[in-house]
Amino acid sequence: SLLALRHPFASIVSHLACHSSSFIILYLTIVQQRTTMESTTSTSVDDAVEKALLSLLAASSIPSTSASSTPDATSSSRQLLESHLHGPPGVVNSLLHRIWLPPPPTPSPPLHSPTSVRGDDAVSILSHLVEKYPAAYMALTSQAVREDTERRFASAPVDSADVPTTASDALLVALAKLLIAPNVDDKVRIATNANDALLTLCRWDHQYNCGKGLVAKRLFAALHLVWRHIQSQEKREWSAAQIRIASLMIDVALLGEEQFSWAVTADDDSGCIMDMLLHLALDVPNDDPLLQMSALDQLERLACEPMHRRRAEFLLGNDILSRGLLCLVGSNGDLTTDASVTDEWTEMDPVNGAAALRLLTEISRVGVSTSLSLSLLEESIVTKFQLLLKNFHKALQQFHPQGELERLSYIHAVSSLFATCSIGACSTPNNESAATTTELTNTILRDKSLLHDWLSLHSRAAQPKLKSAVLCSMAQVMEPTEWNDDSAKVKRGSTDTAKACTRPNDAIVLQLYQAFSEANGHRDPTELLLTSAKSPFVEERLGAYTVLKALVMRGAAVRLLLLYNDVDSGKNSFLEWLLNHDNESTTEGRNAKYQIVNTMLSLSGNLICGLIPEKLMRELELWNERGPQFRRTIPWEMATE
Repeated sequence: SLLALRHPFASIVSHLACHSSSFIILYLTIVQQRTTMESTTSTSVDDAVEKALLSLLAASSIPSTSASSTPDATSSSRQLLESHLHGPPGVVNSLLHRIWLPPPPTPSPPLHSPTSVRGDDAVSILSHLVEKYPAAYMALTSQAVREDTERRFASAPVDSADVPTTASDALLVALAKLLIAPNVDDKVRIATNANDALLTLCRWDHQYNCGKGLVAKRLFAALHLVWRHIQSQEKREWSAAQIRIASLMIDVALLGEEQFSWAVTADDDSGCIMDMLLHLALDVPNDDPLLQMSALDQLERLACEPMHRRRAEFLLGNDILSRGLLCLVGSNGDLTTDASVTDEWTEMDPVNGAAALRLLTEISRVGVSTSLSLSLLEESIVTKFQLLLKNFHKALQQFHPQGELERLSYIHAVSSLFATCSIGACSTPNNESAATTTELTNTILRDKSLLHDWLSLHSRAAQPKLKSAVLCSMAQVMEPTEWNDDSAKVKRGSTDTAKACTRPNDAIVLQLYQAFSEANGHRDPTELLLTSAKSPFVEERLGAYTVLKALVMRGAAVRLLLLYNDVDSGKNSFLEWLLNHDNESTTEGRNAKYQIVNTMLSLSGNLICGLIPEKLMRELELWNERGPQFRRTIPWEMATE
């Protein structure tokens, strides 16, 4: 049993114990004295650590301008901590555990208590070490805080009684400082760690704590304070730090409607944190166009799905946002006043005009969103949005794209504008707002130059991918539900008032179909589609298939296609092309043709029966039943004749 103690003298004592019991008494006395000595040493170490921590806490509370003897005291306390806790990693781990503990009780615990420094006091000490010794503590602290935060808050609620369900204001401010502290390339990881830790805290509070900790609201206040501080210094090297703050703010604001409301709500005369981003992106003139471009990219993220009502109201009705974007694309107004109707538009901003046009396009597409209906918004918001659409139309009239990228942006912009107007005209019948949107829709349909630049295929004869982009954009306008994964509701005949009017009516679609003909030399639109459907370029064929699928989702268009006869042959060239399985060799093309048949039969099966021969109807039904790989069989006698 004595040998089991593994003491250096255990074997000797065991040998001597065979001769005298007095040696056993002597051995037990030595073990007891050693245990007492180790306990005393541990207590003295704990006392030394606590004294050093209290010394650092006192130093952290003294302003640097008035602390004449603080550096020596801080250095000695730091060296003492590192000697007892095995270097900076041990110091950080010791303080990291104390950060999540609640504040010390009153009266304070005795000095030898291992947790007399906790909560915000531990945060203050850690921040002080990071600021005084960044080379040793900044990267180490950011990595440790991120890993510990993700371990505690990343996936599930915390049930342990000694871990809080929220983060203190001091911790949020300290992490916000780490978010902007690095200004060199090899220290970017520090900002990434701080960003991930803050986002984890906000996401956990939103998902598992029902927002009770108000982490997002308190974080916005801390970020707003830090942002105003770095802007007051007017240093160009702070540009990256401003974008980091803006990116984190957008990440948190997109968590939910409540988080976004906090981002756009001002608590004092200094405004809200979203105002900082708006002015960064929209102030004209701007001496840092690259920073402005990055800020516009951050604002564009707000137009993502799913769209909440509060965010939609901000995008569609915020005066500063709409005026600033219009100024960048050529309006003569400013952030405080709208441009006069009679004022002529100028050239768009040479650097950020395209980015502003892209953001206007995404804002206009909010009207196409299936997650929100314009009829659910306030009338004043809808009125402002309609004014924005009118000005957007004027901006597109002044825009003359040069090059493939600008043409793609132009196609996307015009199609988004027309889709929003056409859906708005159908969403609120017998309403002044709907009448205004209908008038704008008709204005666009009468704008031959705009439609020609959008729908013309002749100007893109040698560019099959651009042709495909034109055709796909037209299909998206005709049937937005197909692109929003909402086509199943059209097949079921959904009557949901919030989402029922997510597609334009048949009259607008047929007018657009006719405009497609006029933009291409007044050729028959069905002939144009079939010509593209027979193209040797797969991109152009797939674009034509998407338009045909959008058309067959409407009974009026199905009748138009089935009654079309080729001038030369006198036959129905649409059915002839559709039933010819040899004119498409790719898997994507076969699937697309099958989708046309499936959609046509599921939505207009009864109508088709009276328009085509029974034999062709049976073949379509057999194709629909067998799937995309179905091919018409040829009798053996005919194949070998």
